[in-house]
Amino acid sequence: MTFKKSVCFYAAALLISLSGVANAQDGQLDTSFAHGGNVSNCIGSTNGIGWSSEANSVTVQSDGKIVAVGFSWIDAKIRHVFALVRYNADGSLDSTFGINGTDTTAIGPSDDRAYSVAIQSDGKIVAAGYSAIGAAGSPRVFALVRYNTDGSLDNTFGTNGIVKTAIGQSDDEAYSVAIQGDGKIVVAGTSHQVVSGEGVFLFALARYGSNGSLDNTFGASGIVTTALQISGNLQQDNKARSVLVQSDGRIVIGGYSGSNSLNYFAVLRYNSDGSLDNSFDTTGIALTAVGSANDGISSIAIQSDHKIVAGGYTQNSNEYDFALARYNADGSLDNSFGNNGVVTTSIWHLDDEISSIAIQSDGKIVAAGYSEQSQSSGDLFALARYNNDGSLDNTFGSNGIVTTSIAWGYDKAFSVAIQNDGKIIAAGFAFYNNFYDDNGFAIARYTGSSGPVNAVSVTAGLPKSFALYQNYPNPFNPSTMISYQLPMNSRVTLKVYDILGREVAALVNERQNPGSYSVTFDASKLPSGVYFYRLIAVGNNGERLVSVKKLVLMK
Repeated sequence: MTFKKSVCFYAAALLISLSGVANAQDGQLDTSFAHGGNVSNCIGSTNGIGWSSEANSVTVQSDGKIVAVGFSWIDAKIRHVFALVRYNADGSLDSTFGINGTDTTAIGPSDDRAYSVAIQSDGKIVAAGYSAIGAAGSPRVFALVRYNTDGSLDNTFGTNGIVKTAIGQSDDEAYSVAIQGDGKIVVAGTSHQVVSGEGVFLFALARYGSNGSLDNTFGASGIVTTALQISGNLQQDNKARSVLVQSDGRIVIGGYSGSNSLNYFAVLRYNSDGSLDNSFDTTGIALTAVGSANDGISSIAIQSDHKIVAGGYTQNSNEYDFALARYNADGSLDNSFGNNGVVTTSIWHLDDEISSIAIQSDGKIVAAGYSEQSQSSGDLFALARYNNDGSLDNTFGSNGIVTTSIAWGYDKAFSVAIQNDGKIIAAGFAFYNNFYDDNGFAIARYTGSSGPVNAVSVTAGLPKSFALYQNYPNPFNPSTMISYQLPMNSRVTLKVYDILGREVAALVNERQNPGSYSVTFDASKLPSGVYFYRLIAVGNNGERLVSVKKLVLMK
């Protein structure tokens, strides 16, 4: 059953960027978004008693609308439920979605939490997390919910739009979801099981068909679990926090593995059938000690050159710092990045953690999370942008770093996404009351550059058909993003013409692998007016797409 309810809508009373950003710098709050650059929403119970909610994952639709998922209290804070909010590109709630832009879904009787969101090629929205099978504190199972584009439950998926999967004997928690090019859904997290008489948490993966049924061609009846040993010792705590599907169908997860507060960065790569890929660091598993104690990956991203970037945290004495590692395609650390493949950044010299990373079209890495400013004043949204070599990007914020207070100083960003125009979306929660559990969805948008004119593969998996999408934004000034997809290796040309049919820009002229691509068109040297862009894609078997769309430059 889906509960749809009204939303408390807040523009933060305190909206303070602490970065000292000059006007020309990227990383400023985008004042064209919502009220001064951010928006917060509380999703309460139907009787208005109590509310608390947080956004754990955010993504941007092809039409520029922003979807955030997480969880919220309902029924006077008796239980948590999946919560979704969809915003228009300007930060206003999208009234065509759910009720007034929001939707909540109760799966079990007590504790349902969504941690990840992905959007299918048909626009349907998949949210993944976990659901308790009984009262609060009872065992949990993987939980997926699929929504139609209007926010209603998709009854062609599972049971009335909901799928629950027990992986092990006890606690199963899903933290990340990815959609393959063939429409199958991959979910990653952790599962508590008994191994050699010992209760441990294992890396857990499940793959589903497009209708929500487990895919029997993957692992054991659709499920894969992985236990790790280090120096002969079984690791007690293994958790996958992020999953991606490479363009060749191989699956990469990132998280941590450890015992007794000694945790490692963990990146695992699986073949498409669920077996570990032995071409990746010889065993399919790459473990990295960033610091001397407690390290963990929260998010991974794959660059256009197939290198894998992992972001998370590392313990430094009694504090935590931002931590990044970059791996070559074979699983070895990339020594051209930072210090032998590793970068750490202290924001406020207390507890700093990367929750999510994204890669711009120019290859720069955006990391978002939170930073504890002081033990008395709490946490702030924290973003850092890194150059391709791992150095901080001084064109972003103050020496590469931006911190923002959304409400009263206990604010955390859990997810980051980059729009087609290069602007950066960070989502999490903002604290509004004297009780820690009185917080709401918080979304902030920052200025950002989209990089040079070059085509970059931006999604994993293989599309099923050719497609050319409408540029965004449109009208634009002076740059816009054009996206398209290829189902097979193709010869691609993408050109822009003025209204008289004269060529004004050649954006792409090369052979490209199957995948989804975006290219930035910079029209800063052209006059205002109507232009057209044309994509010609010819596949190896002779299939072709010729498509033309209009774009408007308005200076």
